[in-house]
Amino acid sequence: MGFRRLLLFCFSCMLSLPAVAVIHGQPSPVAAVSTGRLQVELYRWYGGTNSMVTEYNHCSAVVVGTAPLTVLTASHCLQDAKLHPVTGNPIVSLYLGVPLPAVKEVIYSQMHEVESNLARDIAVLIFDGDAPAGINAIPISNKLAQTVKICGYGRGYQDRYFDNPSCADKAVLSADDNFYRFVPQYYQQLDPQLHLQFRAQFTAKNAFVDAQSALLAVNRVTAHRYDLTLPMPTRGDSGGPWMVNDSQGGRGIIALTSFVETFYRKNKQWSFFKSTKAPLSDFSYAAYGVRLNTREARELLDQAREAGADIQTL
Repeated sequence: MGFRRLLLFCFSCMLSLPAVAVIHGQPSPVAAVSTGRLQVELYRWYGGTNSMVTEYNHCSAVVVGTAPLTVLTASHCLQDAKLHPVTGNPIVSLYLGVPLPAVKEVIYSQMHEVESNLARDIAVLIFDGDAPAGINAIPISNKLAQTVKICGYGRGYQDRYFDNPSCADKAVLSADDNFYRFVPQYYQQLDPQLHLQFRAQFTAKNAFVDAQSALLAVNRVTAHRYDLTLPMPTRGDSGGPWMVNDSQGGRGIIALTSFVETFYRKNKQWSFFKSTKAPLSDFSYAAYGVRLNTREARELLDQAREAGADIQTL
């Protein structure tokens, strides 16, 4: 399965159950988690009219510096972005609840680099001015933790747009953890062939990761069963922070939401498929965060600092 199939966060999506941002997460004030909604203007070929058309991606972003305002998001959010004719930067707008300066520079990996190594799925946006009062930075942390707080602006089926991100505390797994941690063995007994197909889909990601340490993971399993009511990142959450608490009671960021694995067809044997008429985009079973302490991440962050970015660290 190609990388483009894995990039499920960037585009508008719909879910059937009431949802806000991180599906079934808790709404949080923008300033409390320093998480903004990023709109990316796209320029794509549309075969129906044989012409280029303008579309929009909606992702999430997190403030990591204030002088100047500096935010992180996922690099793949900028795929097919329309470029400013003067600066050459992707045309984006960031919502943080207050007026913001213009974007000055964007540091990110090209799509072919991300496709060959997901550790590069990080982008830095540098603004032409400082952050407004009330907008604080969350520094990058090297701390490992068993639980992270994930925030974002993803939305679900019949959801409206909203002004605040939602967050959820999730237990962290390794990206190469046992597949049964994501789709339990119970479902293999009910439909071995389908379970095997999803296992092949799950292991395909390894082709896009140079180092297993580049990704963290969260699942939607409790008591050895898939639970559709548990919070999970969804489309629109790409670039949102994975946060941990520091020793002084503050927060630090260890990763950004990168991509999600969803089931690609339903069956009658797995009962959770019958609990809602939601489209398959609601049925994620693994979500991944690209870590910010890898060699690839450090190289990009250092490049951004040289361009004037304010990237705070713990």
